[in-house]
Amino acid sequence: MPFVLIVLLLAGAASPAWAEGNPKKPAAADFAALVDRLRDHPEIRAYVEKAESQRLNGDGELGLPDPMVMLSEQDYPLGRSMSRGLQQKMVGFRQDIPRLSVREAKVERGHAESQKTRLMADYALAAMKARLITALAELQRIKEQEKIFKQQDRLFEAERLALAGRVDADRGGVGDLSTQQAERTEVALNVSDLVEQRHEVEAMLVNMLGDTTTVAPPEIKPAAWESDLGDTYPVKIAGQDIAMARQDIKQREGEFGPNLLVQGSYARMYGSDNAATIGVGVSIPLWASTSQKPKLSAAKAGLRAAEADQGGVERQTTERLSHLKSQIETVTKKLKLLKSKLDSLEQSAGAALREYEAGKADLPSVLKARRDALGVRAIMAAERAKRTSLVADFNRYFIEETTL
Repeated sequence: MPFVLIVLLLAGAASPAWAEGNPKKPAAADFAALVDRLRDHPEIRAYVEKAESQRLNGDGELGLPDPMVMLSEQDYPLGRSMSRGLQQKMVGFRQDIPRLSVREAKVERGHAESQKTRLMADYALAAMKARLITALAELQRIKEQEKIFKQQDRLFEAERLALAGRVDADRGGVGDLSTQQAERTEVALNVSDLVEQRHEVEAMLVNMLGDTTTVAPPEIKPAAWESDLGDTYPVKIAGQDIAMARQDIKQREGEFGPNLLVQGSYARMYGSDNAATIGVGVSIPLWASTSQKPKLSAAKAGLRAAEADQGGVERQTTERLSHLKSQIETVTKKLKLLKSKLDSLEQSAGAALREYEAGKADLPSVLKARRDALGVRAIMAAERAKRTSLVADFNRYFIEETTL
């Protein structure tokens, strides 16, 4: 029996720091370095390069099309033709000048589309950062629970020895020994689940960072939010669709204006006479009712659709944020209740140990009290990880000052 008591004291006499849920947190620079590595993730880089491509394509819409240079010889003699008096050789050029308002609208649309893609890049980075925090919190939870389950197994072993001693002394306990073994199997199953979960989390980290890390999750708090959605990524991204639709309208309105054409030529005629011509052309929107007007109406309908889409995004975002906020509040309350329960169980375990030392209680009851306390610690570790994940998911919706 002294050996059993020693095992008991080793397993549960003290409350280690990790079990209190206050592991040492990393320096801010450590986590910031991980976020910098996320910026180089292929998914993020693809967004950034696409945004740059859209911006440059937009800038290119302002330029004029290449001029056309023309060379010709008129009345080139064929066969026995004698019409030399009409011969001439000519060099000329032609420059089409599309509507300036249309070109400016295309530039602005390209810039709006580029801004939308940059917002999508920032949103993707925020989502990946939230997944990183979740993975780090889960890894920390797994490490805590591994230690807890190891302690529980040691307590089960101590209880097994105590019950085996009863059986050997013909004081019963055979049924209790079988029940205890079944309960101990649950701990082994939990440990097996942790192995699988660790592999999954490490695979997530490798996907995001290229390798695993030992950095602990940062201390995070939910962003302050009541109802305003102006600084949320989904609504801002939908707002860029509206900006693009407005530029589409400007482009269609500009198509009612004239296209210009400038051309000139220099000719050398038969007999060494020289001549030059210059001309200016202006397009006339004669077919506006069947061309420009339907396209303008379509662009206006596109704007109304974009505004309606933004309204839908606002409702979806409000629903999601409200649900996450409620979940965070619920988990926070559960952690407080679990902490209160843990304090009570630890007091009960301490009292049971004192009664055992005084000969007023048996050892299995002391060990069970210790196991119950450790079981609550395992639940608290899971709830802390869940809360961290919920807060990270909540915060990813809000635009941060530091962007790509």
